[in-house]
Amino acid sequence: MKNMIEYSEDSGEVISVSINGENLDSDDGESWHTPKALLRGVKVNDLPDGIAFALCDKIQEGVIFLDSIPVSITKVSSGKLRLSFEDGGTRKYWDGKIGFSHYMETKKAIVEEREKEDGDIKLDSYDDDGAYIFMHFSTEIDCDTCDEAIQISEQITNEIEGAAELRIGVELFKVSESENEKDFTLRVVLPILRKLGFSNVKYNHGKREYGKDIVFSRITEFDEVEHWAAQVKFGDIRGGANSEIDEIFSQIEDAFKMPYYDLYTKTKVRPSKVCVIVSGKFTENAIEKICEKIESHAMRNNILFIDGERIDTISEKFRRK
Repeated sequence: MKNMIEYSEDSGEVISVSINGENLDSDDGESWHTPKALLRGVKVNDLPDGIAFALCDKIQEGVIFLDSIPVSITKVSSGKLRLSFEDGGTRKYWDGKIGFSHYMETKKAIVEEREKEDGDIKLDSYDDDGAYIFMHFSTEIDCDTCDEAIQISEQITNEIEGAAELRIGVELFKVSESENEKDFTLRVVLPILRKLGFSNVKYNHGKREYGKDIVFSRITEFDEVEHWAAQVKFGDIRGGANSEIDEIFSQIEDAFKMPYYDLYTKTKVRPSKVCVIVSGKFTENAIEKICEKIESHAMRNNILFIDGERIDTISEKFRRK
């Protein structure tokens, strides 16, 4: 049977856990190392209560390949998960461009500020014994599938690391070629949106995005919620490439026309403004050619085109020298 999760107990303690017949390992009997692929398609309500699944990329020949910030997921009630993050390490093996303590203190400050301003994550502990530094933070989310939880956990970790780089003003981790657009979105664009005062920021990339890589909102001067969406591209948008212009135009139309479910208001909403954000440049009159295809003046007047140069200018405002 697909997505069969089984576990056994002895004297009230969990002694084994398996997913689709694959046994999981545990160091302490409380947290079970779980490759993300095993949880794909698993419904949250199919998870047993109280068992922590420590996510990892894979387990190969007994070696556990962790993400940069390990996270575990635990079902706390119907349709609700706790995501617990454990960030840290030792000064001895740190080879970053800045001191490890400075880096971790910066991330701690970012978590604390987000807890105070947005209330969606919580700092649970921060310990520095002179050699090791460990920070634990967590959040509780409502979701239907483990896929959603994995995506949200990746968004949170990338946002925090990106926000730390933004604040410090140093690129600590090089972006891999295969992950350029995703990393640019999570580590650069999302932290900037939060610093600009937007809230309810959600990375929405996938087959059903309908022109909305990111959705976010703000409270207007008239104390009303204004919903925004952004389509993010890595590299340049060229006006000479008709297929590329047609694709952007179609995505802008979809972004305005297709509603999305807002997790915070529990309603379907449509964005009133759409941003097209590129890491490079709009070349060969690309902006003019996109706008020529848009007949509605109201739609045209509510589109923002943001290039890499403007992203750098905005980033510079938030960097601490």
